Formats: sequence, structure tokens, C-alpha cells
Amino acid sequence: MAQPSFESLLEPHLEGAAKAQMAAYAGLLERWSARHNLVRWRDRRELVERHLVEALAGCSWLGERGLLADVGSGAGLPGVPLLIASPGWRGELMEPRQKRWAFLRLVIRELGLQAVVRPWRFEDDKRPEVLFDAVTVRALALSAELLTWTRARLAPGGRALLWTTHDGEQRLREEAGWRVLSSPLSSLEHGRLVSLEPCFT
Repeated sequence: MAQPSFESLLEPHLEGAAKAQMAAYAGLLERWSARHNLVRWRDRRELVERHLVEALAGCSWLGERGLLADVGSGAGLPGVPLLIASPGWRGELMEPRQKRWAFLRLVIRELGLQAVVRPWRFEDDKRPEVLFDAVTVRALALSAELLTWTRARLAPGGRALLWTTHDGEQRLREEAGWRVLSSPLSSLEHGRLVSLEPCFT
């Protein structure tokens, strides 16, 4: 049985140029994952709902423009979908694994995104002068080191967005110095999108 087109699956979520870009990104993910195992899914519907639409949940937390750091970007999730749907934003996709950063460079070029790939881990980023309006993290351990780095690299008014679980959210609520807000992720039974903002009281 033929699978539905990515355009038809994205119809309820995006329109116009953003839908076309996201469909092109999905096609690149499909082709590259067949050879390099970038992302796993059973069919196109799961790829769209579980990975792309779930990433788009972060759009409601972003303003009109800013600089985003996608830490441990992997195949570009959630950074690439957020940049597609939020054209006022620029991005830095941090990914140290060679096949993945090569894929990300192709995605940026093919889709014309305002983004660059940084082939390093967040711990290796030694640029204290570069501040981000948003830091996004998905499928990466929520370590004390990551939270410390994030706090130091957020611009005033910035926030971190973390795709995690109920248990992960509870751990984050135990961290001092953060204002924690969250919402459920529709494609995961126990998934949560958590927003962290530094607080100083």
C-alpha cells in the first residue's frame, strides 16, 4: 500500500512555504535514515506526528525572532522544525557526530534556513559572549552540567525548552533557580514539554 504524501500529513499543522519546507525535510530524513539510521519510525504518519509535530509544540513558547541553540541536534529535532515554522529565528545546531552534522548542513542548504551547524558538544562551546534567546534539548540527558551551561548562555528574557518525561519534569522542578512551566506532548503518553526560565529570587 502506498504511503500518504508528507504534504497531506502536514496539512493540519502547516501551510504555504512552511509546509513545503517541512515536507522536503521529511523527505531528506526518510532517505538518509534508510542508510544512516538517523531517526526511527514505523511509517510516514509516525515520522510526522511523533517527530515533526511534536517538535512544533515548542513554537508557542517562542517570540517573533531570536537566536536558538539546538543542543545535541542529531537529525535536527526539534531545531529544524522550529526554524521552519518560525522564520524570524536564526539557529545554531550543535551536533558532534559526523554523519549527523553532514546531514544537518545538507538540510540547511537545501531548505535555505538561517542556521549554522556547530560540530561540537555544548561543553566544548567556549564562547561566553554568544547568548541565546532559546535553548532546545530533546533526547539528551538532563545533567547538572547542561543546566549550568544553559543558564550561563541564555540572553535576558530567554528560556530553555526541554522535551522530556513526567519523571524528567519532576527532576527539573527540584532544581533551584528556575521557573518551570510545562505542557503535555500529544504523541507521547508520558511526554512533557518543559519551559525553564532563570529566576533570581
